[in-house]
Amino acid sequence: MAKKPKPLRLPLPKNSNQAHHAAHTAYIAATGGGKTTAVKKLDLIQRGAQVVFFDPYENYCRDKFKGQNVQRFTEFAPFAHALVSARKHKKGFKIALVKQATHSNLETFSSIVWSVGDGNKPLLNVVVEELATCSETSAKLKGKSGELWRGGRQFGLVVHSMFQRMQEVPKTVSTQSPRWWVGGLSSSADVEAISKARGVAPDKLKNLKTAKQNNGIAQYLLIEEGIDNVKSGTVNCKN
Repeated sequence: MAKKPKPLRLPLPKNSNQAHHAAHTAYIAATGGGKTTAVKKLDLIQRGAQVVFFDPYENYCRDKFKGQNVQRFTEFAPFAHALVSARKHKKGFKIALVKQATHSNLETFSSIVWSVGDGNKPLLNVVVEELATCSETSAKLKGKSGELWRGGRQFGLVVHSMFQRMQEVPKTVSTQSPRWWVGGLSSSADVEAISKARGVAPDKLKNLKTAKQNNGIAQYLLIEEGIDNVKSGTVNCKN
């Protein structure tokens, strides 16, 4: 009988800093809606930032991100070691974990990221692809993955999560993400849910076109906190 791997011994985050602003961002769009392209091309993650990726489909580790090479890891221990080492410095880095999109893998990834939270260090952007595939519930997100959204702000962790349907992800993600990037949607249920949650007119959401529908150009709305704080834009998904 194979031995179970020893659990990683991880510290708690430190230096709670309430001065950090809430900046978790949810990217919601149908397939081809431009979610990954938006993460890569827009300035929601600044050039030179510290970034870590949960990257099941290798959307980030095959190329540079914001002009910087992405370190690729497929095992937790080397990934954790590289992340801990990188967080000792102030300069930007890009580190990706390539694992199957499962709840267990996301939870271990989240535990590692949670452990390097530090409110006195540069912000750490945490990009989570295929969130719906990893989620086992649409209710409250528990465990360390839930803590990333609920408590990450004070420890300098900014979570960027990508998914296609509102109904497929835990409510923790939507309620704890003050900034929503919304591309072309695939159902009227999503239009209704986003309109109700963020006060955006349904027609504005219905009219958004995916890259497939619009010759490679994805349309989006960026919805920030506050009344009528909505901006429209496009991202080129051809390249």
